[in-house]
Amino acid sequence: MPKERHLTIEEKRDWLAGIFRDVSGDYSQADKFKAMAEDTRLAQLQEEKQQADTATATAHPPLHSANLLSDILPPAPE
Repeated sequence: MPKERHLTIEEKRDWLAGIFRDVSGDYSQADKFKAMAEDTRLAQLQEEKQQADTATATAHPPLHSANLLSDILPPAPE
């Protein structure tokens, strides 16, 4: 399986959390604020994606072979 090129939303949020929680002084207060704002935006995107996935799953239930087979009528006798 090929290695994925992009970070997941969870990985991005973990990285941003590290910036926001920095106590070593590597990041300024402005950097921390930007990290918090970006994390909030990613959290909104993540929630919207979950809601869209839920809506899609309920609107279009997966087709199962058992359901399809129950709809097929047996052949007519000759």
